[in-house]
Amino acid sequence: MRDYYIQINGFKIRYKKANELAQRKVVLLHGMAFSADTWEELSTITKLSREGFGVYAIDVPGFGKSSGRRMNRWKVAEILNNVLDNLGVDKVFLVGPSMGGGIALAFGILYPYRLVGMALIAPAGLNDERVIESLNKLEMPIIIFWGENDRVFPLDKAYYLKNRLKNAELVICPKARHPCYLDIPDLFHKKLLNFLNKIFET
Repeated sequence: MRDYYIQINGFKIRYKKANELAQRKVVLLHGMAFSADTWEELSTITKLSREGFGVYAIDVPGFGKSSGRRMNRWKVAEILNNVLDNLGVDKVFLVGPSMGGGIALAFGILYPYRLVGMALIAPAGLNDERVIESLNKLEMPIIIFWGENDRVFPLDKAYYLKNRLKNAELVICPKARHPCYLDIPDLFHKKLLNFLNKIFET
């Protein structure tokens, strides 16, 4: 799968795409130790595109093959908004693990009108006062994935997050670590696709 690049805010942003003409758009972010390549290696891009979704996997600035410095989630969310404008993408479903989940939360708070929903995978940001104060304002459908054996963010944070959100579903991934989607990819893809099909039909 080839790489694509665009210039946004002075940064060279790398992304991968599949089935981009599809109406139902999914954007995949990544965790701190990962990149857009992770979603290709896990076959997530292929699985989603084969189910009729247009998929974009994006390296955020300072990670993967994107240039620039690392910055806070709010700045990255602003850049992501500009990326979507540049790609001509209006409304999306956003998938974010860990660091990417923190960016997804910030994006949802800043640009709720651009989201049909989110998948948050043990997201960072639950120590960010601005995030915490805004959780109850997020009304879009959200599915939360959390590893039963997550040692980075304890499981009680999963229940805390679900209880603060108005429209959330929680999936506890048995015996999985912090990057639970890597440990149980079949369950992850099944639950994610079911959720996507459900919310795009409404």
